[in-house]
Amino acid sequence: MSGFVNKLSSVALCVLLFFCFRECTKGALKLDQKYYLVNEAYDVARSLFLKGRVSYDQLKNTSLHVVDTFLDLVHIMNTEMAKTLRGAVIKFYKIKYFHDFTNYVITLQEMIDITEHCLADPAERVARLRSDFRFLVHNFQDVRHFRTVDTCRLQLPDEVAAAHCILHQAVLFNETMQESLLSIVEIKTLQHARKMNSSLYEVQRCLNSFVPNFFEQLLVDAYTDKCRFLKVVNASTADLINDKWRSNKDILFSKKWTPLVELLKQRSTTSQSLLLTLLSANLTSNDIINTLYQ
Repeated sequence: MSGFVNKLSSVALCVLLFFCFRECTKGALKLDQKYYLVNEAYDVARSLFLKGRVSYDQLKNTSLHVVDTFLDLVHIMNTEMAKTLRGAVIKFYKIKYFHDFTNYVITLQEMIDITEHCLADPAERVARLRSDFRFLVHNFQDVRHFRTVDTCRLQLPDEVAAAHCILHQAVLFNETMQESLLSIVEIKTLQHARKMNSSLYEVQRCLNSFVPNFFEQLLVDAYTDKCRFLKVVNASTADLINDKWRSNKDILFSKKWTPLVELLKQRSTTSQSLLLTLLSANLTSNDIINTLYQ
């Protein structure tokens, strides 16, 4: 009888162990599935973060290159116009007064000082806008931190909800950061282009405000709509303003104007005509030449 009881006890123990093992196994499988979802969400979120950061850095570099190209072009064109204006002032005095300035109210030296004063703003503005834009872009930091997704896991007990939260955080951070930087770039490129153009046209008004009608007497095209150098600036400004940062993966401004700017840096526009330099740039579009010589 005792043997039968022992056998029954052994069977009961085996059955009990079997059910315990099965329940534990179910729990383990369920736990693995939970962690599998979270791990997958983490991997996808991390991939999204890295891609977003690369795209973010590319946008910053592209915007810096575009603005630098524009300001380099303006600097070169402004330098050539300033040379023309300075030469016109000297010629005006030499021809009109034959080196005898005693009867002229404003001496040559005073007129040179006035001219340099009016020419100072475009040159200073190029440097200031370049510095301001670089400071803005470099200090517009990527504030995404991957550890922020941990709050999803810590605060949401349900693993499916946690996984969904992790992915949502990653996408939200990517879109928010990219949109914020895009807005800044669009606004500032537009502002800088308009400020630079306004500064160039202000040179003529500045001279005439000191000496009424003096600019017209110089018989010079510099800093007027007839000036070919200023036409180049106007054409580049229009392209910079018309570029759509949100839709264009490759900003058209760089493709169109970088070849010309590089050539202008290599050779002086005084030693080679602007038209020949434009042709040498092997531009894909004739818009610049048509604008220049229309």
